[in-house]
Amino acid sequence: MLAGTVLADPPVKQPSERKQKVEERAIFVTGSLIPQRVQLRPIGTTTVSPIRIIDRREIDQTGRRTTPGALINEPSLRVIGH
Repeated sequence: MLAGTVLADPPVKQPSERKQKVEERAIFVTGSLIPQRVQLRPIGTTTVSPIRIIDRREIDQTGRRTTPGALINEPSLRVIGH
């Protein structure tokens, strides 16, 4: 059990929150530098080399907020220098 005492000053008027600009970019990670057009399928995406597609749902399920964090449990790759 946790117990504590809270002493507070009168509320201070906070400036309105600034809207943060969010930059979204598509990131493609492949095992080669040769771009490939693929038709995405839930199972059996046909490519020249093996590919693992990680979608937004899977990233959100990790609960991580960074790319290295989202990929840390992927056994087929290693994250270096995040």
